Amino acid sequence: MDTLPVINVSGLDVEYRTATGPARALRDVEIAVHQGERVGLVGESGCGKSTLLRTVMGVLPPNGKATGGSIRLGDDDLLMMSGKERRRVSWAEISMIPQSALNALNPVKRIDAQILEAVRAHRKIGKREGRDLVARLFTMVGVDPARASDYPHQFSGGMRQRVLIAMSLALSPRLIVADEPTTALDVVVQDQIFRQLRALQEERSFAMILVTHDIALVVENCQRICVMYAGMIVETGATGDILATPRHPYTIGLLNAVSVLGRNREPIAIPGSPPNLFEKLDGCRFAPRCPLASARCHREVPENTDLGNGQHVRCHHHDQAEDFARRAGSPETWRQAHAGVDELR
Repeated sequence: MDTLPVINVSGLDVEYRTATGPARALRDVEIAVHQGERVGLVGESGCGKSTLLRTVMGVLPPNGKATGGSIRLGDDDLLMMSGKERRRVSWAEISMIPQSALNALNPVKRIDAQILEAVRAHRKIGKREGRDLVARLFTMVGVDPARASDYPHQFSGGMRQRVLIAMSLALSPRLIVADEPTTALDVVVQDQIFRQLRALQEERSFAMILVTHDIALVVENCQRICVMYAGMIVETGATGDILATPRHPYTIGLLNAVSVLGRNREPIAIPGSPPNLFEKLDGCRFAPRCPLASARCHREVPENTDLGNGQHVRCHHHDQAEDFARRAGSPETWRQAHAGVDELR
């Protein structure tokens, strides 16, 4: 795309300071999202997805700090902004749909009051205009405006999630980040929520980052996929390209772990667990779990290689991915991943 991205994360490093030393949560993260685009960020729990969102939103905990890189919203670098400037941007330019509506909403305040509180932090709005705005937002997300003065506990889980979507749209932001927005909902309501989000995005052309551990949700709802492992983006590309020709062994493993209707084999889990981010990590972070790992993988961090079709991958052996994808359907291929690891190091 030739236009300037709505959000452009470049070379981002984030660490958490702890009593036992720094935990390097993100390393050299690159992600760009354009107007009207839905990008899915997928990976195991603890891989850094939520840390990335908190860094973008400017809500890292006190012991968290971006130690390198930039996050550009248009021409502005969010990491260079003061606290006051970040508050000006939050909700007006970038808003967030959190994963737990029950925790995100104040249980003792009416819904309309909570929405208008976020709006009034950025501009003056009278009572009548406020009522009209809330009514429009409720109608937009498929909730009866007559329910606007109810309390959160009077709504179902799906309705509360719709309220958070309405709140995120109240100031017409350029970017919405959705952090596991339907985790606690059943699959029918989940599908309704995503249909609503897609329709709203097509109408308003905001950019969206969807964060989830469920690659199937990303495949169904996003034009592009970013696969994250142990604080690094290991593969990105158009959804169709990632599905047809995944080039990173971890991406192949994630796709194998998904239940597919009509596929006559059980999902295959990736053995092992992600590395300890408190330790000094040399080489590829996936190497200890990877059937393709060589001595080089344990020594050198792979470069972010452009494959020429908009697909990027961090893997020394991406040229072997097609053959590996055929073998990766066997659990035995993954069980043998640790064979010879000690000799390779």
